[in-house]
Amino acid sequence: MSKKILVLALIAGASFQPIAGAQQKKAPIAGSEVIPVDPSVKIGKLSNGLTYYIRKNAEPKDRAVLYMVVKAGSLMETDAQQGLAHFAEHMSFNGTKDFPKNELINYLQKAGVKFGADLNAYTSFDQTVYQLPIPTDSAALFHNGFKILANWAGYVSMEDAEIDAERGVIVEEERARGKNAQSRMQKEVLPVLLKGSRHADRLPIGQLDVIQHFKKEEMRNFYRDWYRPNLRP
Repeated sequence: MSKKILVLALIAGASFQPIAGAQQKKAPIAGSEVIPVDPSVKIGKLSNGLTYYIRKNAEPKDRAVLYMVVKAGSLMETDAQQGLAHFAEHMSFNGTKDFPKNELINYLQKAGVKFGADLNAYTSFDQTVYQLPIPTDSAALFHNGFKILANWAGYVSMEDAEIDAERGVIVEEERARGKNAQSRMQKEVLPVLLKGSRHADRLPIGQLDVIQHFKKEEMRNFYRDWYRPNLRP
């Protein structure tokens, strides 16, 4: 496994249970108390600083969900990089060392993993999260799931042509958000609510002028600076 992988949460299946005793009144947890870890979750750390979490679930059968969490989002951007945390997320699906161009999407779709519905990612103020559901009834396919995470973590190609092509994709994504009333309200309200903090100037979508004109080396710099194994939640 690549030393560049950042944070991995492996969940065999995806079982979500209602909160036990939700209707029972309990004393609030004091701010200084640490929320206890679920004893069924195995937690460890590799020599490169990567922290991993493993939890077994019986359902769905023969299915695992792999998460890679990078503790880097829009707050880490410089003025010349506004929007590049989100852009880096997009570029992870546009070619890596072992999966050039569209080979990653094609490979996963043949394995029954649908882009968007199953395979997905998101970028927020302080983290970027990749989600990869993968069948476990094939040892080779399951092994390649970790290979994909390793490629996202340290081997995204960032080719010039792919960067330029993705500019238009992200601009169109922002325009589509503009058609949504909730997105328009958030864009106006968040800078007011967050005024005085770095959050107000670093909404994850970034600045369209930056997205359309940033120098390609800025994209590569952000990726090299922040996709590191020790950046963990």
